[in-house]
Amino acid sequence: MRAKRIVYALNPASGQGLKDDDTVYEEGVELATGATFEELHAATAQALEAPADALIVQGGDGMASMGAEFATKHGVPLGVVPTGTGNDFARSTGIPRGRAARVRAKLIHGLKDGTARFRTVDVLRFTLDGDPHVAVNSINIGFDALVNERANEMRHLRGTTRYLVALLQSVRRFQSERFRYQLDGEPVQEMDAQVLAVLNGRTIGGGIPLGPDARPDDGELDTVIVRGLNRPGLLALFPSALAGLHTLFPQVQTLRGRSIRIESPPGVAIYADGECLRASSTASGSTVEVTIDPRALRLVRAH
Repeated sequence: MRAKRIVYALNPASGQGLKDDDTVYEEGVELATGATFEELHAATAQALEAPADALIVQGGDGMASMGAEFATKHGVPLGVVPTGTGNDFARSTGIPRGRAARVRAKLIHGLKDGTARFRTVDVLRFTLDGDPHVAVNSINIGFDALVNERANEMRHLRGTTRYLVALLQSVRRFQSERFRYQLDGEPVQEMDAQVLAVLNGRTIGGGIPLGPDARPDDGELDTVIVRGLNRPGLLALFPSALAGLHTLFPQVQTLRGRSIRIESPPGVAIYADGECLRASSTASGSTVEVTIDPRALRLVRAH
């Protein structure tokens, strides 16, 4: 395939921008951007109203999930230039991180001259209180979502450092909450838990391998449940995960399946691919229903 029209969606608030002599200004590439994520989403939707051969997004995991939403809807391949804080989807799928201009040029030139290679990966399709969403890496409920919420306030820090500082701040007043979940239509389970993370990729928080066996193309979702940890244990959870030791904790359980339904109480943060869906200040409970869409997304490889 030789792409004649490529839509390039750029999140100007995430990482490196563009240079005047950049490949994104070449013929056959249409730039979609906006001052806010909402404006960017609308601009990308408008650009894709005309036939396109590919979509490339630049930004973090939230941009990758937006790209997956549009790419699967329009049946076009997706390229990702990771310039976000965590870039966990890129880590899990082998997309090169750093040197954004180089990755961008390889994607665009590969699509144009027909030398681009592709791989297919799974997508998480879910509803939050009935509203449909798409995620590519993770849906985080409970303590890890609260850490994400705190980390988003620390723009001066990046990557895993930012996540670990947020961890220290979050653990002091966090407490377990009562959840209900149902995996693959089996009987409903009820429990007090601290973390429920539904994973397509293996890492969260900029490289913490919370789901070391999760694979983005295996047709299954991995749900990591943490319950019964005291505060020191909760504080040690994610640093231990960095070393691959958290799976030795008896309080850590991983479920595998094709779908899961989770009912969370009020005051529980919910994030997907680093984007806030429910803040910890939310006064009502929520229901999240997740299904895996196997190999629904065709990724352009920048190698």
